[in-house]
Amino acid sequence: MKLYKMALATVLITAFGAIKTVAQVNTVDSVATSKVQHFNFDTMKSETIGEGIQRKWFHGEKGQMTIFNLEKGAHIAWHKHPNEQITYIMSGKVKIKTIIDGKEQFVDVGAGEVIVFPENVPHEFWALEKTVDLDVHVPVRKDWLSKEVPDYLNKSK
Repeated sequence: MKLYKMALATVLITAFGAIKTVAQVNTVDSVATSKVQHFNFDTMKSETIGEGIQRKWFHGEKGQMTIFNLEKGAHIAWHKHPNEQITYIMSGKVKIKTIIDGKEQFVDVGAGEVIVFPENVPHEFWALEKTVDLDVHVPVRKDWLSKEVPDYLNKSK
């Protein structure tokens, strides 16, 4: 019983600490420098950035979100960037070449699945069917801010 009470006390102390931390984070002072933004992907204009590749994207201060619409057969060439990339396949299916455990490997990623690329890990995509891909990059991709299409997309065929 003594061990049970000690465990319960530890849980309560931890929970109180978490509640206190949340309360500190939610103060007006902590968000005074942030700018709230609101976007609607449904009304956003797509841009064609390669053969069979369209994207809609926006960014905040520290990260960005992109929806790619890929036609079957679309290809995003081998590339890497200094950003973590989280890819969620909303519909469709892609084949991805990347480095896993130090070796080039291929992975099929389908609807409802997620793959995470750490910064500077090369990857390449082929759309096996019509696909909608939601990507999050952190930090913001500086190469996209210039409005220029990244060089690796010019190689996508």
